[in-house]
Amino acid sequence: MKPGGRFANIAGPIFLFACLWIGGCALFAGNSPEAPEPAIDLVWPNPPESPRIRYMRSVATPRDLGITKSIWRRIWEFIAGEVEEKIVKPYGIQTDGAGKIYIADSVERFIHVFDLEGRDYSKIGDPQKLKFPIDLAIDPSGEIYVSDAELGRVFRYDSSGRPTGEIGLEGNLRRPAGIVYNLVNGLLYVVDVSQHEVLAYEPSGKLRFKFGHRGTGNGEFNFPTNITTDKRGYLYVTDSLNFRIQIFDPQGNFVSRFGRPGDALGEFSKPKGIALDSEGHIYVVEGLYDTIIIFDERGRLLLTFGSPGTGPGQFWLASGIYIDPQDRIYVADSYNSRIQVFQYLKAGDGKRP
Repeated sequence: MKPGGRFANIAGPIFLFACLWIGGCALFAGNSPEAPEPAIDLVWPNPPESPRIRYMRSVATPRDLGITKSIWRRIWEFIAGEVEEKIVKPYGIQTDGAGKIYIADSVERFIHVFDLEGRDYSKIGDPQKLKFPIDLAIDPSGEIYVSDAELGRVFRYDSSGRPTGEIGLEGNLRRPAGIVYNLVNGLLYVVDVSQHEVLAYEPSGKLRFKFGHRGTGNGEFNFPTNITTDKRGYLYVTDSLNFRIQIFDPQGNFVSRFGRPGDALGEFSKPKGIALDSEGHIYVVEGLYDTIIIFDERGRLLLTFGSPGTGPGQFWLASGIYIDPQDRIYVADSYNSRIQVFQYLKAGDGKRP
């Protein structure tokens, strides 16, 4: 047979297949999805005190959670030149009761969906339609709500990722950011940064009421950004440029506030995401100093964790935060293009692996 005959036509694909099958090529060298993250025992506070926060892992791609692709899919992506799915600039994070993690990516302009039980990865949202997705919320029926700060809308999707409607078409939203679904009254609360207010909607999109305006007094805001709720349905709002957290009842009535500007421990310079654990502790992302500050229900400082950097437990312009029912803490490490996961350890649970 002449050199360059039929064998030459199939040698390349055969070699590529073998290379991908045995994992011997540099293309996938060191990227085995089964390879565990290096063991790191990183806790806060430091010994000999009892640990209350433990670092678990970082997530930047589906492979970091053991979500793999078929060999044929990997071959096709290589031939087609498709880029591997990865988080670029995360902000909002949520989980559901079915083992899925949802991450709003403001650069990729869609929602990453990591399905831990189904061992699958998917996306929600059209990058041609979403312009600047910031935060997301999920109601008990599985409907997903995504705020778009540039378009002044909240987009609604069903549990399969199909679009089901939009909130804000009437023009009452200008720059929506943080959103949360309140289990107590079934309303969706949306923080509007540039209008210095919080708007309460029915899931259908009907505006029920709104509260707040620009100012420094109780119940007033100066560029609020993020929001969460507690078991009572009370609302916790990051009042960013007033450098404080304000707390309201479900009707929007002012309850209390805490925080002040400064660079001392427990003070705010650039407060962002906010979340509560199962015991009511309040976690606030301090974006300028790349740390998470934990307060009790009265706003008294309890603990901080994290520091600037690119390693485990370090942040670079962290933004959103979410805590699931198992007290797993998800932090959007935005400029490190990843999510970091921590575990809150209850008293007497400091030896949790």
